[in-house]
Amino acid sequence: MTQTAGILGAGYSVPNGVRRNDDPAYASLNQNRNAQGVIEAAVFRGLDRRRVLAKGERIEDHVVKAADLALGKAGLEPADIDRLYGYITVPEYLTPNSLYHVHHLLGLPSEVVVVPINSEYSNFLLGVVHAAEAVEAGRARNSLVACGANWTGHMDYTKGHAVSIGDAAGAAVVGPSDRFVVLDHLTQTASSQYHGLTMTMRTLHLNGLTLLPVDPVTGLPTPTYDMTQTGIEDLGGLVKDAVAVVALDLLKRNDVDPNQVTLMTHQGSRILMDHWNERIKPREYLDTLAEHGNMTVATYPVNLAYYLDEITTEYTLIVAVACGLHVTALLLRN
Repeated sequence: MTQTAGILGAGYSVPNGVRRNDDPAYASLNQNRNAQGVIEAAVFRGLDRRRVLAKGERIEDHVVKAADLALGKAGLEPADIDRLYGYITVPEYLTPNSLYHVHHLLGLPSEVVVVPINSEYSNFLLGVVHAAEAVEAGRARNSLVACGANWTGHMDYTKGHAVSIGDAAGAAVVGPSDRFVVLDHLTQTASSQYHGLTMTMRTLHLNGLTLLPVDPVTGLPTPTYDMTQTGIEDLGGLVKDAVAVVALDLLKRNDVDPNQVTLMTHQGSRILMDHWNERIKPREYLDTLAEHGNMTVATYPVNLAYYLDEITTEYTLIVAVACGLHVTALLLRN
């Protein structure tokens, strides 16, 4: 009989710094209506707090805390891990990814294979999928999947989408298990929208000035996230529809009724989340939007760790919205 793989334990860590809706960082948000007559910042509703790294504070330290918690929940030690999947974004270097530094900080064995997955924001879900496949194939026993996001330091705060972003880290251990079993996954890719959501070096424009963002610690130019007009249109159209379509197709393929499911999704706007709740109709729809905002790649491991002990349904469905452009769904049998 094939060994089933599942989530053995999960953990998360967030900075102490809190940014509220009236934070000065949002004072320069563009309040003009876009081509669709929408004020972009107004779309990102349902937010109260976001966690923000302090100057000099590093997301890698939070990833390590989250991983330690996940290992503890799983009853395992670093020596029990065979592989480390995940991603740190935005990384210290273009390459190697800071996941290698996390390997060092955790004291993982030198034999551990480190696999950075650069697929923001589906990194965690794809890491879990690869980890589960390795267990099922008998190629690995236990894997750690860890993600961290420091995006509050990489936003253009004249853009409406910046209002939702928070920093966080989350991790999970995947190993032989008959609980929270990785049952199936499904992805829909719209690669024609490749340019819509991007992180790169770019100049910013504020009060008639053209600025090049720099890292406050190093003083060197630093990447900034952007959602183009096409990306904004995708969010309100293609992505809005695709999350429900992918989720329902995955459930149908596994003969699972939405009423058997606890749902977790991308969280950035209560408007979109209410739409997905209405379309998918899960028994439970769990999020931390008001408390943590949009944690990008860390949203999924953080929310899984936050609620893992409270899930009572037969299945958990996690749906990620991601750059590229793609939507990925992961189904767990609880």
